[in-house]
Amino acid sequence: MAYPCVQHSSVLDLSWHFLLCIYGTIAIGLVLAGRLKELQIVHVLTVYYGVDNSLRSLAPYVVQWLLDAHNTQILLMVFMGVVSLLLAGFFAYHANLCLTNTTTNETFKWQDYISWQKKLIEARASTAALKANIAGMTTEGKPREGKCKSFFRQSLLQDTEAIVKKNVYDKGFFHNLYEVVFPVSTRASFLHTKSKSG
Repeated sequence: MAYPCVQHSSVLDLSWHFLLCIYGTIAIGLVLAGRLKELQIVHVLTVYYGVDNSLRSLAPYVVQWLLDAHNTQILLMVFMGVVSLLLAGFFAYHANLCLTNTTTNETFKWQDYISWQKKLIEARASTAALKANIAGMTTEGKPREGKCKSFFRQSLLQDTEAIVKKNVYDKGFFHNLYEVVFPVSTRASFLHTKSKSG
């Protein structure tokens, strides 16, 4: 892997920020629930306003009270919830990069390489199909193939094999995870060889 320390720190930063956003969302939710219980809003609604003591009938009134009295906290809670979802997506992407031992730049290059390989395979199959058609036209003695049979015959373009990317740095899930948790640059053997050469 080209930059293990950069990916290592970015994964830890993303996970830390994701956990902070989740913590903030839950903390604000618990504070609002405590405030709801402290002011006995449910009791006031059921006793003084005659609202049924069920979730379906109480929910609109409780939400209205929360939005009226604590709109800033609700807005902050929604914002942190959305940001935590975005951070969860970024974390999953970076964790996938770390566990496959690739960089972001390499993933885009792999996509270009795979599309180039597909075009190359299609061109070879197209050339083979063209040669087969030319060879079929030049043979005079063969009986002509029926339209139905030629229609259902499988095209040579469909026989393309799957393209496999070969990442030389990918050493398996557990070894990649070990390399992210304990980067080569922080190991004693690396520091020992660096001090000898420097």
